[in-house]
Amino acid sequence: MGLRVLTILLMIAAVNPAAVLALDPLQEIYEKRGDLQVAFEADTGLAVPGTAAGFLLDLEDWARQYGWAEHDELRSYGPEEGDGVPARVDTQEIESEIGAHAYVVMDRSTGKILTVKNENRQWPVASLTKLVTADVVLDHEVSMSAYGDVRNSDNVGGARLWVYDGDEFTVEDLFYAALVGSANNGANALSRTAGLTRSTFLEEMNNRAKALNLIKTEFVDPTGIELGNVSTAREMTRLARDILGRDEVRRFTTTATKHIYNLTQSTSKKMTNTNWMLYKSDYDDVYVTGGKTGYLIESGWNLVVALRPNGYDTDRELLITIFGADSRADSFIDAEKLADWAWDVHQWEKQY
Repeated sequence: MGLRVLTILLMIAAVNPAAVLALDPLQEIYEKRGDLQVAFEADTGLAVPGTAAGFLLDLEDWARQYGWAEHDELRSYGPEEGDGVPARVDTQEIESEIGAHAYVVMDRSTGKILTVKNENRQWPVASLTKLVTADVVLDHEVSMSAYGDVRNSDNVGGARLWVYDGDEFTVEDLFYAALVGSANNGANALSRTAGLTRSTFLEEMNNRAKALNLIKTEFVDPTGIELGNVSTAREMTRLARDILGRDEVRRFTTTATKHIYNLTQSTSKKMTNTNWMLYKSDYDDVYVTGGKTGYLIESGWNLVVALRPNGYDTDRELLITIFGADSRADSFIDAEKLADWAWDVHQWEKQY
């Protein structure tokens, strides 16, 4: 349950407990079930570490994963009518084949978690941070045709646009620079187009995580270059599910190559997507609907990617987060293995 909602309910309960029960069936069920009271904090709804909550983030997450199937009054937390819900039909495991430090596999449409490893360990997210940067700028509805400049102060190391101080690009091309080429100076320039101070921009990035009860997620710069940009595989998957639901983010992150135009110098630069699964023939048997890569020496190779077995199979779309693969290639190989495993050992059952 969201902290804000639960706080309001608790305030109402102090005056009229019956009103809470009438307003919130999830809270009513919580009050009746001792197992839920052990697994989730009463005041915040957050999962209690070391309990049966496991990979669940909060009480609302329990309702989305399991509660809707156990209680008719929680049906609104479940899949929409006609959605396919994955059901395990094979006991085959995959963990021994995956070398990454941590991973989560989620069914994209329902949010159901299919498998995890080290899902609650905090980890530097590197350039996965740029998804949140893009999300904040999109929230401010900055015109794609507006201009933004890339400054020398935007150069923080790592991948970059090789430009002169003050060179201008359209906001749309800065999105491509940040999400396709993963240019750090492009991400810094993009963040300024929202018209916020740096501290306010970072506050909005962190508020995005707080709104989803992601207590182990924090952002300290818009690029991901700083080690203080951290999350867990579970929390990053929850955040990416929302952000990759935006049409604009899907468009940018599924672009294999793009020429962006330097308005100041009247020259173009080719951006090639850091996600090989979009264009290398090794991954022709999966269909990518969104994603982002990230790398730091300290984090290894990170990846969040949405995959279908083909372009039309929306029911079996997966969202996979990988932290700490040994190489860029390994991150994609691991993602493909996890996807193939999920499709092999689950059957998607329609809800009527």
